[in-house]
Amino acid sequence: MKLYFLLFFGWKMMFAATDLSLNTPTKTEGIVLIHPNRRLVWDDFKKVDIISNRSTINAITQSTCVIDILKINENKEYVTLDIAVKINLHKELSQVKNDFFNTKDEQTKKRVLHHENGHFLIAQIIGHRILNAVNKFKFEKKNHRSQLNNIIRENFKDWKRLDSQYDAQSTKPHKPEMQARWDSFFESELKSLKQEL
Repeated sequence: MKLYFLLFFGWKMMFAATDLSLNTPTKTEGIVLIHPNRRLVWDDFKKVDIISNRSTINAITQSTCVIDILKINENKEYVTLDIAVKINLHKELSQVKNDFFNTKDEQTKKRVLHHENGHFLIAQIIGHRILNAVNKFKFEKKNHRSQLNNIIRENFKDWKRLDSQYDAQSTKPHKPEMQARWDSFFESELKSLKQEL
């Protein structure tokens, strides 16, 4: 079963679709795959004249989260799921405004790119949280897909909340001290989530 989720940063929208096929287990079970598995650079963004019909948005980062059920492990009273979580930058929809990119100084461009990388890290945090929650959950045999959807929905609510808080606290106007606090949160949260696996 494949679940596709797309969260739009800046203007927030969610898209979900399901493919009910069961994938063959692979060595990618139980991990979060990130693409690109590095910090974002401006070449990862499409240059456009305007973003979401709003002149106030200079850049936007959009990521997808794909959940694959690789294996259903049956026990007497419940099932567990082996899943793979894939976080991908949606390059076509991650955009930077031409006017911003062509007229701002290097320091401003560096600061905004750093901020956009934070949005990509939030997507990674959510991917790890989903994996950890699924790894700990005992699913009902006949209801596991619905229960998995609930776990994903709850984490996506948190994704949206974190994204909004991040923008509200670190931008409009730019607040370096809050950006530093968020940077520390990203680092410690990802480290903690990876240790739970």
